[in-house]
Amino acid sequence: MKKMDRANECLKRVGLENANKLFPSEISGGMQKRVGIARAIVMNSRYLFCDEPNSGLDPQTAIKIDNLIKDITEEYNTTTVVVTHDMNSVLEIGEHIMFIYKGQKVWEGSNKDLLDTEVKELQDFIFANKLIRDMKAKKDR
Repeated sequence: MKKMDRANECLKRVGLENANKLFPSEISGGMQKRVGIARAIVMNSRYLFCDEPNSGLDPQTAIKIDNLIKDITEEYNTTTVVVTHDMNSVLEIGEHIMFIYKGQKVWEGSNKDLLDTEVKELQDFIFANKLIRDMKAKKDR
């Protein structure tokens, strides 16, 4: 397959079929994220590294990017590493989660176990918002 055909195939896969005709200044933040994913999969890599894939995106677009990352991971049988502070993403697509605090791994587990952790630093991070802390406290009673 020609390089241009493969590139167009990858752009189509991430929902940007005709974006190769646009200038960088003409694409939105969500489109930029999807172009980044297309660039990552064009070479059929075994690994996909995503650093803050949802930063600067509205919640609906962030969910679309999360779902795209999850789908690409499964479809291409890729190991995906996502570095993020976005707890919505962690809970939505995180299968094997590691929490690093001050350069040290202090917790590791699944998204199902995440909210029940006893690790203070992780609890402080997850439940930083007063409303969420109050909801957790109500649940724990």
